[in-house]
Amino acid sequence: MSRVLCQVIGCGPAALGLLVAADRTGELPRLLGQGVRYLDRAPNARALGRLRFPFLIDANSVGGDFIAALRPDGYFARALEGRAGRTLREHHDQPVPLALVGEFMNDLSRVAEDAIPGGFKYGADVHRLHRNPDGSWTSVDRFGSALVTSERVVLATGGREDTAAISARYGIPEGRLVGSAQLLSGRFAEAARVLQGGGNIAILGGSHSGFAAAELLLNRYGEAITPGSLSLIHRGLALAHESLAEAQSMPEEALRHLEVCQESGMVNRFHGLRAGPRELCLRTLRGDEQRLSLYQSGSVTAQRVLAEADLVIHCVGYRPRGVPLYDEWGDPISVRGASGAVDDRCRLVQDELGAVPGVFGLGLGYARLDAWGRRRVGINAFHGEDAGQVVSEVLATAAA
Repeated sequence: MSRVLCQVIGCGPAALGLLVAADRTGELPRLLGQGVRYLDRAPNARALGRLRFPFLIDANSVGGDFIAALRPDGYFARALEGRAGRTLREHHDQPVPLALVGEFMNDLSRVAEDAIPGGFKYGADVHRLHRNPDGSWTSVDRFGSALVTSERVVLATGGREDTAAISARYGIPEGRLVGSAQLLSGRFAEAARVLQGGGNIAILGGSHSGFAAAELLLNRYGEAITPGSLSLIHRGLALAHESLAEAQSMPEEALRHLEVCQESGMVNRFHGLRAGPRELCLRTLRGDEQRLSLYQSGSVTAQRVLAEADLVIHCVGYRPRGVPLYDEWGDPISVRGASGAVDDRCRLVQDELGAVPGVFGLGLGYARLDAWGRRRVGINAFHGEDAGQVVSEVLATAAA
């Protein structure tokens, strides 16, 4: 078992941000010199690569967002020279396919593995983390074997769709509820059976994934979808706008959520709909797309639509893939927000006792909150400000 400064649980897109941020600030040699280990349950790098954005839709961000955190003359700049990196640069102000983003993340991962020979351990399914008497942490696998001990831990385990919880909340039989990832990655069997048989589909959630799912179904099964057979249930519509002036020309239903980013002046920067899903939303609001119906969550009509739908698509976000934590006495450490709450320094937060010493969260399952209490979800945030904060905290440990 090795002992290092920091171990990262998970090797997904967000996890790479730790090294990207260290390179950006000129601290990569120092971080690597102190020791970093990556652990992931995927059996190998190739298997993990297939899991990075295997979706048939465009991202809800422009190409430039995925490369914004990279230092142009730094260690990871060579990832920009591959096909995916060049395409992202060429489309820096345009929406890009998520499959392209996945390809770039795989290129970035290969460069990261070159930076830490032997530092990526696959087939390492971390089942729990134990705090040691000296304050360090040891990761343990399902068989009780210790994997790595480190001064600091970064949880970058991603998120999962909790369809069971949504099924129970809305009274939807589990057989009638499928996750968005299933549909968006091209597994259409259930949707095809319902639509081609004259049935109804309800999409639960009005975020990018919800409207992207609707757009995908309309494009693929257009002739089989009639008015009333495809519905989307939302808690409020939020469109991205370049400015407040642009937002004023939108339909009234799209003007109820206007949050201006103080850094860029953009409206609904991190969660507003863009590209195809945005246009689909506007066409539906203006009555130009009658095959899709929109309903406010909680209304009587929305409840009826859910009850009568032959299939419901889960598009209401993700829960973190938490890793159980135990203190030096073997007692479980209770953390806030179903294992996903972090403070403004990306530190995992306990229920009542503040930050968990030495444990940080990064990525989809551990997104920080913005000024409006929304989770800041995006590679530009995970590789940028969030990862930079974690690197600063981790290296402060080394200095101490």
